[in-house]
Parts: sequence; C-alpha cells; structure tokens
Amino acid sequence: MNEVPLEEAEPARKAFGDLTEGEREVVQKALLAIGRDPAVGREIPGWRPPSVEYTYTTPLARDSAEAITVVYTHTPGMGVTVVYYFRDPQVVC
Repeated sequence: MNEVPLEEAEPARKAFGDLTEGEREVVQKALLAIGRDPAVGREIPGWRPPSVEYTYTTPLARDSAEAITVVYTHTPGMGVTVVYYFRDPQVVC
C-alpha cells in the first residue's frame, strides 16, 4: 500500500513544538498509522465532502490513561492535513 502524503497546518506545527519528547514519539507513531490508512481514525460526522475529518487517539504509554489525539482531514487523491495535536486525559479503550 502506498503512503498517503501528510502535511501539517500551522496550529499543528505549533502544538507539536509544545509536546514533550515522549509525546512527540507517540505522535510520530500515530502519523505512520495515519499515513498508511487515513481511515484508521474515528470520523467526525458532518464535515464537508470530499474531505473527511478524523481524530486518532493513542495512549501515551501501555498503562497510561492519558493519550495524544491527532485531529486531521483526509481528501482522497490529495492527502492528509494534520490540524492539531493535543494531550487527552481520557481513558483510551
């Protein structure tokens, strides 16, 4: 499967700069998964076609209740734009 082109919007670049080194590692693993399959995230309904907006949440550590969430849009044939990263205190199922 081909990798999907990824780019970061300015708010995502700024948010990435505010993450700790460990959080950045988690984000980079998430971006690899998103680049392989943009539909890996959870779709946010009501976005304007042909783009689809998603969130992808991944735990900070195996035993952690905290996570990092990546918000991104995917436009088929165009690629993925990462909108924002944030630390998410919710339990990941």
